[in-house]
Amino acid sequence: MKLNLKMIAAAVAMVSAAGAANAALTTPATGNGSVALFAFNTVTRDWYIRDLGFLMNDFLPSSVTSLSGNGGGTGTRTPETGLLLNPSNTASFADVSFSSWLTGQSVSDIRWAFSSADATGTSTTTNVTRAITSSAVDLNPTNGLMSNYASSGNSGTLATFFNETGATLSATGAGATSAFDTNFGLGGASLASLNESVGLFYFARTTGTGSTAVAATKVQYGNTTGFATVTLEADGDFVYNLAGAPVSEVPIPAAAWLLGSGLIGLAGMARRRKAAAQA
Repeated sequence: MKLNLKMIAAAVAMVSAAGAANAALTTPATGNGSVALFAFNTVTRDWYIRDLGFLMNDFLPSSVTSLSGNGGGTGTRTPETGLLLNPSNTASFADVSFSSWLTGQSVSDIRWAFSSADATGTSTTTNVTRAITSSAVDLNPTNGLMSNYASSGNSGTLATFFNETGATLSATGAGATSAFDTNFGLGGASLASLNESVGLFYFARTTGTGSTAVAATKVQYGNTTGFATVTLEADGDFVYNLAGAPVSEVPIPAAAWLLGSGLIGLAGMARRRKAAAQA
């Protein structure tokens, strides 16, 4: 199931153009950070950030049930029937600012990633640091990398950039930090190019503290039909593609059966006439 998330309603974009400020991104320090997308030019250091309209606990894989300290929620974003964002499975979002930002940029220099984090994990039994990120490669971060990713100087930096220009749901300007180049410590190879479809992952520390070298828990978004992918297209559409349940065999209409039976009957009559003529 392919769903285009044309993020930012036209009315909101008009408010943005007028210079009104939007509320800040929810930071990882809250334990339930905003789900955001960031893109930047690796040469000019121009950058772009979009609030995707969800908090972390609203965008968990269906196989994940978080600890009570992390909200205690159960994920719903990778069901066997495909992604369901809302009851009518529609998206009423349109980002008119991305194409403006991209004008004059070299598309080949643009890299992007999907990001959300929870930096409050401190207890082994009640809460652990978590992250959601897209990646062009298979990631296997440690507990230590999870804590680093969610820190205020890394994934938490998005909230700072988001408000630097008084922007609403997108922002531009030179000065992308070096943390962008490594996807906040998870590696530059995880960043995607425009129009590139990549995997989406959920990570959680195995314990709230200690054991920094131990591999973090990893769940790749997907269902038994296949893995999900996310894509930032050059026109600004953000696409989440998740396979749904296999399509059942389409029954042949009764009229088709009747037609087939009639043709068989006519063929039988022709054979009988031919046999009678030869007798």
